[in-house]
Amino acid sequence: MGIIVIEKDISEQIIEKNAEILKMAQLNLSDFNERMGKNYDLIFTFKDQNPRFFLRQELRYPDNTNTIASQINWLIRWKKEINDKSYFKIFFNDIERDFDKINRYHSPYIKKDNVYHKIASDFKKKYTDYAPLGFLDRDDEHYIKEEIKKRFLNKIS
Repeated sequence: MGIIVIEKDISEQIIEKNAEILKMAQLNLSDFNERMGKNYDLIFTFKDQNPRFFLRQELRYPDNTNTIASQINWLIRWKKEINDKSYFKIFFNDIERDFDKINRYHSPYIKKDNVYHKIASDFKKKYTDYAPLGFLDRDDEHYIKEEIKKRFLNKIS
């Protein structure tokens, strides 16, 4: 299970004020690490009255793109600012960027090789029965799971 490291200059008052966010971040980090077989940690920072999370690990491209930290940061903004289903469009765009690596194989001229099978397997592990934890009500969780299944998972052979 990954840990959340809190920057040393963050006061106890800020930690208490953001306890719900820290709990949701921990839930999602643990879920991600378990599903993907990773052991990532997060760093919690607080700048300009905004909580932010960063991966503790120094990852190189492509591992450092669309990380669990960026997903948690997006969900925090969503919960704080909009809390509207139409805003999920951005969330699904992030998933679509991951799916684009798979989608390029959907051509009769490209053979599905070991790279395809690895990418498809990782995508399935990451997104099968996935919904962000702690941020959504049950209806929104169900909506996200169904949309991911319909838009992406059903298209993977």
